[in-house]
Amino acid sequence: MPVIITHISLLAVTPIIAFEMADRDTATGVLGLVQAFVNTVDLQDGPEELAHPNALETWLVAHELMQAGQPVSEADLKHAIAVREAIRAVIGANTGGRVYPLDVATLNEAATASRLRARFSADGKARLEPEAGGVAGAMGRVVAAVFSAMADEGWSRLKLCSSPTCRWVFYDGSRNHSSRWCTMATCGNRQKARRFRERARSIA
Repeated sequence: MPVIITHISLLAVTPIIAFEMADRDTATGVLGLVQAFVNTVDLQDGPEELAHPNALETWLVAHELMQAGQPVSEADLKHAIAVREAIRAVIGANTGGRVYPLDVATLNEAATASRLRARFSADGKARLEPEAGGVAGAMGRVVAAVFSAMADEGWSRLKLCSSPTCRWVFYDGSRNHSSRWCTMATCGNRQKARRFRERARSIA
């Protein structure tokens, strides 16, 4: 009998989706998928890839999370964005950010709604698969990607940019895991300039 997964935990499972994103510092595999999904909105500059239900369908189909032609409603879009922002909060915990109960509830509800189950293949490897279709199933696959990514050694390298106006998800490829900004040339320098101005005002 399949095992029903209703809550996220740190169980090692085999990554089921491979993806690479070519923008700023990027991850690969399930880490890359999680990064790409959260970065469908640029909080600093404004572009929102998931601006309407058709855009959500296009993104999910392009990333093989859902089959084309399945209906996508405004409620589905709202649900997907809620899942996205809950994942952003979970990633923020890698650098000491707070994960609120609502974030945890959102991800657990997405797992439950998609009816995620652990499936074992003939070689003994496990993966999480949703029984639900449509957007519910797609969000289940995203949650499964987070689940798998947490078992990856690179999970702690997935971070939010320290700029409060950015919050872009980037992969910290530095040797000592010390990167704080998605790019030093933009957010890093902007934050340093801001601190300089604040110090100058305090001295004046």
